[in-house]
Amino acid sequence: MKRLLSVLGALVLVLAVVGVVVWQPRDPEPAPPAPLKDFSLQYADGSPLWSSKDPQTPLVEQVLAELRPQGSFQFDDLQRAGAKIVTTLDPKAQAAGIEVLEANAPAVAGSIRSSLTAVDPATGGVLAYVPGAKGDDKTDYAGGVLREPGSAFFPVDVVAAVQNGQTLDSTFDGSAPRKIAGVTIRNEKNVQCSKQCTVREALAKSVNTAMYDVMVNKVGMRSTVASARQAGVPERVVVAGEEKKLLVGEGGNVPGAGVVLGGDEAAMRPLDLTTVYATFAAGGVRHQTHFVTQVSGDNGHLLYQTPDSASSAFHADRAQSKAISDQVTAVLKETTRCPGVVCRVADYELPGTLDQLSHTWTVGYTDRMAITVLVDDVQPLQPVRDDGLATTIWQKFAERG
Repeated sequence: MKRLLSVLGALVLVLAVVGVVVWQPRDPEPAPPAPLKDFSLQYADGSPLWSSKDPQTPLVEQVLAELRPQGSFQFDDLQRAGAKIVTTLDPKAQAAGIEVLEANAPAVAGSIRSSLTAVDPATGGVLAYVPGAKGDDKTDYAGGVLREPGSAFFPVDVVAAVQNGQTLDSTFDGSAPRKIAGVTIRNEKNVQCSKQCTVREALAKSVNTAMYDVMVNKVGMRSTVASARQAGVPERVVVAGEEKKLLVGEGGNVPGAGVVLGGDEAAMRPLDLTTVYATFAAGGVRHQTHFVTQVSGDNGHLLYQTPDSASSAFHADRAQSKAISDQVTAVLKETTRCPGVVCRVADYELPGTLDQLSHTWTVGYTDRMAITVLVDDVQPLQPVRDDGLATTIWQKFAERG
């Protein structure tokens, strides 16, 4: 009998345990993911720019790429939030850029490609971004290519020179051709300067020999790269889906001396060159160039706002940074080709050629914006005529933008 009771007791205990397990409340089912909705991009004034129902353009790709590192802003995340992305783009400036490019680009051979970028020096916001004309190939010639800036890089050299003890009145041999540090350097377009060529003249006239002399023999490549970073050239960018390091030599080392003439490893996106000139336009204050002002959900809740990124570029003391920047601006204003504003014309020769141009630039700034125009060719080794197209586009946009 005792044995039977013992067995029955064990059975009851097992049943009790089983009952507890069976009747244990289950974890709630996970909530289904939020449905995907349309999201949109807006101009700075809130007017519509793009909807996620539409095909992506190079401009849209730049905006979305900027958001990805800023938390949970992948494409699906933006859809779930029904996001409204307010950009920095000015609808008037964007329309003017498109119209000017369309009106002038078809006037030349079909392989020519142009782009236009404009940045607000006061904020770093992109005001206009036109990566090409309608009907062109799909390459983004504003932010999807790297091109050598040529003498458009000289203002950066001058900053480095001033930071390292030189003045605008320091003199160097501007005669050409010259052999400097084992490299034969010549001046483009028969530019002439004396053997007592000042840094001021080297900048104003784009004197390669004098600029190469001061930078290679007095300043050095590390200082040149440092000044370029201070002006806003990023360490790395994404081009055609691939990360590229800027102003870096082989193996991540200091770039070669060709950088001081805007060649070789000085290659950058047109948007990066606009950033450099925006820093000068802002009197030596650097801002992070950006496309996005803020992101909100469909309920109006603010999800992200771009922070203010203002910093003193060329010296820790903002007044001294401005003094350095103003020296460069004074020279550019004296030698501008665009009445009333600063614009600088530059070009870059095809490797191994004399006076055959790979691409041309016009870059500078008005009171309201820094502007860069690139004229390129879809064929990498096809020379581009120096017919003033970049300057024509630049001036017409500046008048309207």
